[in-house]
Amino acid sequence: MKKFAGLFVMVVLFCLPSFAQDASKYEIGGGLAYRSFSNGSGSRTNMVGWNTYGDRRIWHFINVAADFSGTYNRNSNFGDTSIYSFLIGPQLYPFGHQHKITVFGQLLFGGGVFLYHLPSQNGFNPVTTSYAGPVWMGGGGLDWRVRKRWAIRFIQADYEQTRFVSGSPSQGNYRISVGLLYRFGIK
Repeated sequence: MKKFAGLFVMVVLFCLPSFAQDASKYEIGGGLAYRSFSNGSGSRTNMVGWNTYGDRRIWHFINVAADFSGTYNRNSNFGDTSIYSFLIGPQLYPFGHQHKITVFGQLLFGGGVFLYHLPSQNGFNPVTTSYAGPVWMGGGGLDWRVRKRWAIRFIQADYEQTRFVSGSPSQGNYRISVGLLYRFGIK
């Protein structure tokens, strides 16, 4: 219990500078995403796609964030793979929002869809499968403010766990993204 109380005191002390800042109420953005997807057989599939995100400030250093992404691997020899995820959860800005470099961490929960399509080859019929399941993601990143309302999401690195097929082991994935961010409500 003493460790938990000490951790709480540290978070409050690190977040005190954020109380005096005029931060934006809403932020939206988007960019490019790379996902390293675990196939469950020990191999990984490299996927590239898009990522959109938005958040709303609910307290001085805590936001509610939403993240939507779609990544793809188009390899006609072994089939085409697509993964979409839809997540929401808390986002923590331990040093506040309005610095030149802003650090954040997040823990998001939601769902995802896995789509696989193997075109017809050598007279065989095409194969299409899809699975849906729970997804959670934790990580963080750095935003670099370039204008009053504009920032570059310099890096966002997350660990993502998906469970698309019930009864089978979960997939531990890694996702990295970069992009642009627009902040509403800054005076």
